Amino acid sequence: MSDVHEFKPDWCLAPAATLREWMTENNLSTRVLAVAAVGRKRADEAAKLITEVLERKPLTELHARILAKGTGISESFWRNYEHNYRAGLAAGLKDCTPDA
Repeated sequence: MSDVHEFKPDWCLAPAATLREWMTENNLSTRVLAVAAVGRKRADEAAKLITEVLERKPLTELHARILAKGTGISESFWRNYEHNYRAGLAAGLKDCTPDA
Protein backbone atom coordinates (compact mmCIF):
# COMPACT_ATOMS: atom_id res chain seq x y z
CA MET A 1 0.00 0.00 0.00
CA SER A 2 1.40 3.38 -0.98
CA ASP A 3 1.45 6.40 1.26
CA VAL A 4 -0.55 8.89 -0.83
CA HIS A 5 -1.23 12.38 0.41
CA GLU A 6 -3.82 14.46 -1.36
CA PHE A 7 -3.39 18.23 -1.34
CA LYS A 8 -6.60 19.74 0.02
CA PRO A 9 -6.00 23.33 1.07
CA ASP A 10 -8.45 25.26 3.20
CA TRP A 11 -7.85 28.33 1.05
CA CYS A 12 -8.29 29.47 -2.54
CA LEU A 13 -6.76 32.05 -4.86
CA ALA A 14 -8.52 34.23 -7.43
CA PRO A 15 -7.36 34.26 -11.05
CA ALA A 16 -6.20 37.80 -10.25
CA ALA A 17 -3.26 36.36 -8.29
CA THR A 18 -1.92 34.36 -11.22
CA LEU A 19 -2.59 37.14 -13.71
CA ARG A 20 -0.84 39.70 -11.54
CA GLU A 21 2.14 37.37 -11.03
CA TRP A 22 2.34 36.64 -14.78
CA MET A 23 2.21 40.35 -15.61
CA THR A 24 4.96 41.09 -13.07
CA GLU A 25 7.19 38.27 -14.32
CA ASN A 26 6.76 39.49 -17.89
CA ASN A 27 7.07 43.18 -16.94
CA LEU A 28 3.75 44.07 -18.57
CA SER A 29 1.26 46.75 -17.61
CA THR A 30 -2.47 46.32 -18.07
CA ARG A 31 -2.31 48.56 -21.14
CA VAL A 32 0.52 46.61 -22.79
CA LEU A 33 -1.26 43.31 -22.12
CA ALA A 34 -4.45 44.76 -23.62
CA VAL A 35 -2.63 45.87 -26.77
CA ALA A 36 -1.04 42.43 -27.05
CA ALA A 37 -4.47 40.83 -26.77
CA VAL A 38 -6.52 42.94 -29.18
CA GLY A 39 -4.35 45.62 -30.76
CA ARG A 40 -4.33 49.36 -30.22
CA LYS A 41 -7.79 50.12 -31.59
CA ARG A 42 -9.61 48.03 -28.97
CA ALA A 43 -7.05 48.25 -26.17
CA ASP A 44 -9.17 50.50 -23.94
CA GLU A 45 -11.97 47.93 -23.85
CA ALA A 46 -9.55 45.06 -23.20
CA ALA A 47 -7.76 47.04 -20.47
CA LYS A 48 -11.09 47.47 -18.65
CA LEU A 49 -11.71 43.73 -18.83
CA ILE A 50 -8.21 42.95 -17.54
CA THR A 51 -8.70 45.41 -14.70
CA GLU A 52 -11.97 43.66 -13.79
CA VAL A 53 -10.09 40.37 -13.45
CA LEU A 54 -7.42 42.04 -11.33
CA GLU A 55 -10.23 43.41 -9.11
CA ARG A 56 -11.58 39.84 -8.64
CA LYS A 57 -14.81 40.44 -10.51
CA PRO A 58 -16.34 37.26 -11.99
CA LEU A 59 -14.32 36.10 -14.99
CA THR A 60 -16.49 35.57 -18.08
CA GLU A 61 -15.89 33.91 -21.45
CA LEU A 62 -14.87 37.30 -22.83
CA HIS A 63 -12.36 37.84 -20.04
CA ALA A 64 -10.93 34.36 -20.68
CA ARG A 65 -10.64 35.06 -24.42
CA ILE A 66 -8.81 38.36 -23.85
CA LEU A 67 -6.46 36.81 -21.28
CA ALA A 68 -5.72 33.85 -23.56
CA LYS A 69 -4.86 36.12 -26.47
CA GLY A 70 -2.65 38.34 -24.35
CA THR A 71 -0.90 35.74 -22.21
CA GLY A 72 -0.87 32.65 -24.39
CA ILE A 73 -2.46 30.73 -21.49
CA SER A 74 -5.57 28.90 -22.70
CA GLU A 75 -9.12 30.12 -22.28
CA SER A 76 -9.98 26.85 -20.56
CA PHE A 77 -7.28 27.46 -17.94
CA TRP A 78 -8.80 30.84 -17.05
CA ARG A 79 -12.38 29.49 -17.04
CA ASN A 80 -11.44 26.51 -14.88
CA TYR A 81 -9.44 28.69 -12.52
CA GLU A 82 -12.46 30.97 -12.08
CA HIS A 83 -14.81 28.02 -11.57
CA ASN A 84 -12.55 26.48 -8.92
CA TYR A 85 -12.10 29.84 -7.18
CA ARG A 86 -15.84 30.53 -6.99
CA ALA A 87 -16.53 26.93 -5.91
CA GLY A 88 -13.92 27.30 -3.19
CA LEU A 89 -15.51 30.49 -1.92
CA ALA A 90 -18.94 28.83 -1.94
CA ALA A 91 -17.50 25.92 0.05
CA GLY A 92 -16.21 28.32 2.68
CA LEU A 93 -12.53 28.28 1.79
CA LYS A 94 -10.50 31.31 2.82
CA ASP A 95 -9.63 33.71 -0.02
CA CYS A 96 -5.87 34.19 0.26
CA THR A 97 -5.50 36.31 -2.87
CA PRO A 98 -3.04 39.09 -2.12
CA ASP A 99 -4.26 42.62 -2.65
CA ALA A 100 -2.55 44.66 -5.33
